Amino acid sequence: MFEIFSTREVAIIIWSSIFIVGALIILKFKGILPLLKSFFNYKIQTLLWSTFIYIAVVTICLYYLRTWDLTLLKDTIIWSITSATILLFNISKVKDFTYFKPMVLENLKATVVFEFITNFYTFSFTTEMIVIPIMTFIGVLQIFAEHSSKTNSEHLKVASCLKRFLSITGILIFIYVSYKTYKYYDQLLTIQNIKSLLLPFVYTLFLIPFLYFVALYMSYEMLLIRIPYLLKKEKRRKKLKKNIFLFAKLNLNKLHKISTGLNWYSIEKHGIKKSLRKIIK
Repeated sequence: MFEIFSTREVAIIIWSSIFIVGALIILKFKGILPLLKSFFNYKIQTLLWSTFIYIAVVTICLYYLRTWDLTLLKDTIIWSITSATILLFNISKVKDFTYFKPMVLENLKATVVFEFITNFYTFSFTTEMIVIPIMTFIGVLQIFAEHSSKTNSEHLKVASCLKRFLSITGILIFIYVSYKTYKYYDQLLTIQNIKSLLLPFVYTLFLIPFLYFVALYMSYEMLLIRIPYLLKKEKRRKKLKKNIFLFAKLNLNKLHKISTGLNWYSIEKHGIKKSLRKIIK
């Protein structure tokens, strides 16, 4: 069953499961039901499954273009559950198309290649099971120490010490990975591995149009909810809605400007069309 997963991935799955079960036992399942109810809300589920269906369609297209095969299934599923879901739940931050630029550039950083190579060369299962919780604990401890150092200067020394330890560990991992890459470069530099490396970048590019239209839909929805509070007469409401669509169209930036700038006073003073023109100019 676990043959498709690396020893590191198996270790992460096991430790994550232990952590989740432990947290549930400690919390005695309090607050879990409301959380699950919120998560399984039909709007969230519709959005989530729409995203997965979209990714599936993209995958099928890539398959027929002979750029995707079943060996990439694990990477695709992991990316969909993690990266795609995170991007989706951050959709409210999208105000214009420029939001997506850093997202794409993030996948082109040299660190991405290093992370890929690091994950390619894993240790034995026993080593991974020991190292992962220790490194996670030290990492969390460092973050906590840095945060608490604002009120307690003694913690700054601890944070500095932990940071130094993590840096040394990082250097050792880099040396190990460099050695492995040099010695077994033929195992690393394969078409399959290059595809795995490029997969997040390619899928992110394909997901951007979907995310853009989701953000556009949500922005329109939020704006249209406000209209009854701005205008009393149904005829004027319809006119305002119509003009918002005419002025903003598919431009998320204009829609965001209208959403933030539109108010009752402006409409009453300048009229609907003039108000919208002034907002988006």
